[in-house]
Amino acid sequence: MYETRESARDAYIAYLAQESKEVSTKEDTYNDYPEAATNNAKRALKYKEENGSDCGTPVGWTRARQLASREKISRDTIARMASFKRHQQNKDVPYDEGCGGIMWDAWGGDAGVEWAIRKLNQIDNKKSMIYNYKSFELELKDVDAKKGIVSGYFSAFGMVDSDGDIMMPGAFKRSINDWGPEGKGRIKHLLNHNPSQPLGKITSLKEDEYGLLYTSQIGTHQLGKDFIKMVESGLIAEHSIGFRILQEQKGDMGNELRDVMLFEGSSLTAWGANENTPLIGMKSLKSIEKMQDEIRAFDKFIRNSDASEETIDLCLIKVKQLAQAIEIMSSTKVVEETPEQPKEVDDRVFAKSLISILNKY
Repeated sequence: MYETRESARDAYIAYLAQESKEVSTKEDTYNDYPEAATNNAKRALKYKEENGSDCGTPVGWTRARQLASREKISRDTIARMASFKRHQQNKDVPYDEGCGGIMWDAWGGDAGVEWAIRKLNQIDNKKSMIYNYKSFELELKDVDAKKGIVSGYFSAFGMVDSDGDIMMPGAFKRSINDWGPEGKGRIKHLLNHNPSQPLGKITSLKEDEYGLLYTSQIGTHQLGKDFIKMVESGLIAEHSIGFRILQEQKGDMGNELRDVMLFEGSSLTAWGANENTPLIGMKSLKSIEKMQDEIRAFDKFIRNSDASEETIDLCLIKVKQLAQAIEIMSSTKVVEETPEQPKEVDDRVFAKSLISILNKY
């Protein structure tokens, strides 16, 4: 057992990092550089072809041909493009007076070099992330409270999220085969992504036409018992996954996630571990009326349940987050015609009164 949640999470992150070393993937390549970079390279190549030029190196002219034909280029190639910025002091030299201008354009010019710098940061930042989260407003599909068996969806396919990402069918196939219940059994079912709060053992994990469908045998420990009570009260309406991106591809609708390493699926009672967690994305997912209904359901559960203090604290966090979200949404809502204005005031009053009451717990 771990002494604190922080030590448990640190150990889990170390485990995830070790797991990621087992996966070998083909290097990603990119061709989303600006059209201006392609045009700059074409201009340099045209001048060389028509007038001849002793400028540059074979590497530089290979780069120009890649950009001109919009070939996909690797991270290392992008890094070399970014490093070419050191030559920018010579970029304004006319083609017929020296090498600075023509070779600057051969490497994509301002548009290509600046893109490479941004892209390199984006790639390296994404690679440094061991753990990604994606949350979905997905309720449980079925529950057998007596046997402690629940089923639902951890993820849904084809939905564009706030990051512009789309989970694609087949994205979980490798993880299911390698680490699912019929593999090594390493994919966990947690509460709120907290490794020190396991809910139970995943007994079935598969993709269907809708998304990632799971079945779990919930444990008989206190948290497991409390979780079943929350399920019966209709309080678990969101799920989320912890994963690492292995393969992605730019599509017409967004960034398609085609292969991911799945570490865990979580049932959510709150956004984060405390009441001050940023409420990013929630405004677009929920209406004020729906959040008010959720608050009433949680309030009923808190007043009538014999769940543990820790579970009640989690519920209180969720209620405070919902109340704060209502207050934020009400204060930032565009003021409409007269019939809607009283409603706006009512929302703010509702939220402030709830926060006042809850602060007494």
